[in-house]
Amino acid sequence: MRLDRRRRKQRAGVSLLELLVVLVMMGILTSALAYAFVGGLDMQRRQAQRQSEQNPAARVEKRITRLLEGALLSEDTADTTTFFVAATEQGDGTLGADRLTFTTGSLGLSLAIQQSTDDFETQHEQFGPQGGITEISLGIAPVGEAATSTTGLFERLQQPADGDATQGGTESVLEPAVTQLGFEFYDGIEWVTVWDTLNSTRRLPAAVRVSYTLSTDSEAQTHTFVVPLAASDVDADNPATATSTGGTT
Repeated sequence: MRLDRRRRKQRAGVSLLELLVVLVMMGILTSALAYAFVGGLDMQRRQAQRQSEQNPAARVEKRITRLLEGALLSEDTADTTTFFVAATEQGDGTLGADRLTFTTGSLGLSLAIQQSTDDFETQHEQFGPQGGITEISLGIAPVGEAATSTTGLFERLQQPADGDATQGGTESVLEPAVTQLGFEFYDGIEWVTVWDTLNSTRRLPAAVRVSYTLSTDSEAQTHTFVVPLAASDVDADNPATATSTGGTT
């Protein structure tokens, strides 16, 4: 009788040990699966980011969208340090104005200067002016004579803006694969190809339609995207017809 009880106790003890082993193994497997799942998501995110960085269209649209979303004009109608000016410099303007110069507040401070522990004078000497309103000029022809390339999408950046929309700052090639570029502007009624806040009504368009072509495309494809301007007060009930002096599409 005592022997049978001992055997039952031994069997119960072995079963409990087996249960503990199973629980430990399940915990290890769960941790491994969770780690693999998180690692897979991270790898997918990194791969998507690399593909975006390698895609000229994605680079162009991301950069231009960011700059245009921060487009602004001061409330002072006599202020010439903030503006939004379009011009046609190259070609027949089929895609719209091929030069857009405007002021934006979207750039802010660079990450390098945010992490710097140097004093103001050292930072200013190393990084140049930071913050405030930035003047941006986008076009398919360089403005300055010191450009290292003669083709592509050029970006001229001056921070802070100095009130002269024709020059200043530093210029670089944003994307060498861009061969054509056009800007159109929604005035609340239609898309127009002319906008000049320095010589006409001082208002931002409701949206900007950007069209461009790339030399890397196998076919003659025109890429198009639209960027709404958050700072604009233009809509169908309050159109900016006074600025609609150019051709329409």
